[in-house]
Amino acid sequence: MADNLIAREQQFTTQRTKPSGKLKAVLPGWLLKRMRLALNHYRLVGNYFYDWRRFIKHSALGGPPRTAAQLEAYLTMDYHSLEKGLALKKPRLLFGQARIQKIISSIHLYSARFGPTRASHIAINTLEAYQAYHHDRGSDLPTIKAFLEATAEKKPDAERAGGTLAVTKASIHERGKCDLKDFFYSRYSVRHFSDEPVATELIEQAVVMAQKSPSVCNRQASRVHLIEDRQAIQTALKHQNGNRGFSEQIGTLVVVTADLQAFVSSGERNQAWIDGGMFAMTLVYGLHSLGLGSCCLNWSADRKTDKALRRDVALEESEAVIMMIAVGHLPEQLNVAQSPRKHLDEVLIPQ
Repeated sequence: MADNLIAREQQFTTQRTKPSGKLKAVLPGWLLKRMRLALNHYRLVGNYFYDWRRFIKHSALGGPPRTAAQLEAYLTMDYHSLEKGLALKKPRLLFGQARIQKIISSIHLYSARFGPTRASHIAINTLEAYQAYHHDRGSDLPTIKAFLEATAEKKPDAERAGGTLAVTKASIHERGKCDLKDFFYSRYSVRHFSDEPVATELIEQAVVMAQKSPSVCNRQASRVHLIEDRQAIQTALKHQNGNRGFSEQIGTLVVVTADLQAFVSSGERNQAWIDGGMFAMTLVYGLHSLGLGSCCLNWSADRKTDKALRRDVALEESEAVIMMIAVGHLPEQLNVAQSPRKHLDEVLIPQ
């Protein structure tokens, strides 16, 4: 039994470190294995360096915000902190004073550099909600009051988003009451689409649903690039290694990305893939709710492939690619991979 196990381990290693014929003929096996390991380490370090350099360049980690998107990320992070505080059961009076000063400074800076923005309007609305909460409890906030009076004429009356929203348990239960188990279990990765074209309006509806996905401090870094031209789809797919055998059937392709400008600290170095992944999953379920089939196409790509995709698809330099998603209408009958899931006790770990 032990000899069989050792033989299988050696076979496994050989299959995954198989050298080229010329090298195999002139170099001993132990050296080839070490060379292969060294090469894999080199590639890994190179890819990490590529991601590090892109994060440093495009996030706000390198110092004061340089772009409108970076400044908006800071502003959103700060006003959302007040929103979260106001949403507590018993908000503490005068909480978040440091945040308030940052919000006011950011609004002034953004207006001076880039002009009015929706994020500024939402931040002002949040300050109004903060002011109202304290006014109802007998607290006067002269700094906020003066700022709001100075900006009252500059904010569109129709833009009332920001602050908190009063909802009831009954309304949440009523709107969310459905058998999600059947919904989740009826969704498959589809690799067989009909010839019926997908209306752009359906993609738009799914994206609107996906916008409800959680994101760090509500910064909403996710973006969706829609490709509907057949030739452009094939050009993009040549950089992805999971569409063999059905790429010619794909009439709609989306590329989900996350803008690195939305992130501000070293702790958020992986946040683009966390937020973008949750967004992509919600998008897939949104497509499913509209009767469309989809197949997630992973973007586990090295730096060379990532650069090559950017030469062929119009992405902003600051965007990190999360994944591609093939979208199409379902045929009347199709085969799907069973893809059995692990047992519950392998996933749910009591502590």
